[in-house]
Amino acid sequence: MISQGNQEINNSYSFKFYKFILPVYFPLLLLSICIGILAPAIPAKVNWIGGSVFLIGLIVGARNLGEAVFAVPVGIIINKLGTRITTITGSIGVSFFALIAGLSPNGYILYFSIFFLGASLGLFGISRHSYLSKVVPIDYRGKAFSRFGGVSRIGYFIGPLIGGFSAKYINFDIPFYLVFVISAMATLLMYFISSPEEKYLIQENKNTSKKVTQIIKENKYSLGVVGTGLFILNLLRESRHIIIPLWAFNIGLEVDALGIIQSISSAIDMTLFYPAGYVMDKFGRKWTSVPSIILLSLAFSLISFADSYQKLLLVGLILGISNGIGSGAMLTLGSDLAPEDSNGPFLGIWRLISWSGSGLASPLVGTIGQFLSLSLASFSITGIGFIGIVFFVFLVPETLRKNHNP
Repeated sequence: MISQGNQEINNSYSFKFYKFILPVYFPLLLLSICIGILAPAIPAKVNWIGGSVFLIGLIVGARNLGEAVFAVPVGIIINKLGTRITTITGSIGVSFFALIAGLSPNGYILYFSIFFLGASLGLFGISRHSYLSKVVPIDYRGKAFSRFGGVSRIGYFIGPLIGGFSAKYINFDIPFYLVFVISAMATLLMYFISSPEEKYLIQENKNTSKKVTQIIKENKYSLGVVGTGLFILNLLRESRHIIIPLWAFNIGLEVDALGIIQSISSAIDMTLFYPAGYVMDKFGRKWTSVPSIILLSLAFSLISFADSYQKLLLVGLILGISNGIGSGAMLTLGSDLAPEDSNGPFLGIWRLISWSGSGLASPLVGTIGQFLSLSLASFSITGIGFIGIVFFVFLVPETLRKNHNP
């Protein structure tokens, strides 16, 4: 449902996707490249300084933990200040803490720099999510958020190649300095190019002041039951980023080979964002989310049999297809469920649930891998995925309106 305030915003301009390229999608691409660079760079640096499997899992998970811890306060701040200020602040934070991570001489400083880098990414991500939720009509949200997810996936494809090769052939700190530069470029772009619709959002947000507890009470099914499905799906998605590197090192692969596997997986992933958006707006949100979690769950059961570069690459391809099918699905679902009078705080809580699942993935996989085995870790993720399948098939509602006209 679109509020009167949002109707006024949507009616004040002719909705065209090209208007979002420079203020939204291109900065998102740059920040996604940064995340992609960090994918091989963080575990490689921890491994280089002598960290254990458990420590690798802990520090890789620090980014998502930082996003999760600050998600709700970020949502409240967005409602007070508007999305432009918070988006730019988030990008500045990514630059600063990437620089600190590159300079960090030990695991302690690296952990906290990655933690606050994650918090900064959360500030950026929730701000863009809230912005699109308010200015994009519901019948176009599947396309808008699948493109949001697709642009992210392009960055995840480019980034690991840069991170993997720069870490191996130059220095393990270089990827973090590259993130500093690229994020700074995104900051400058957003500072000089803004969307005119954001001024309406600031005025509308000033009139809302619901407490977080009230928002949770009013949306307990969306945040509780549907949120459980979200939590599990994101745990599966994030588990890819820790299991693949750990298994690659386990079978003796170098960091550049890991970067290739991650980039090719992302390449397959990103090719599916456009059809995913079309399906969501034409048939419904569950037509992408259900197949995605089913295939992800099955793919993790194959990792233990990947005893060579070629087999691990094949698993990476399957994981890429599985994730690509659900491109933008959770962003769209969250936007559909978000109440218009408390959009920012609701999406902050939604992201908290999402990132809590993501944040649990690395410590869970790292702990099981360290004290039991990586094979058991992958099969454990498969088991959790089957629980998620039950939620998405039977408990998560279809949120696309039946009278839509995409």
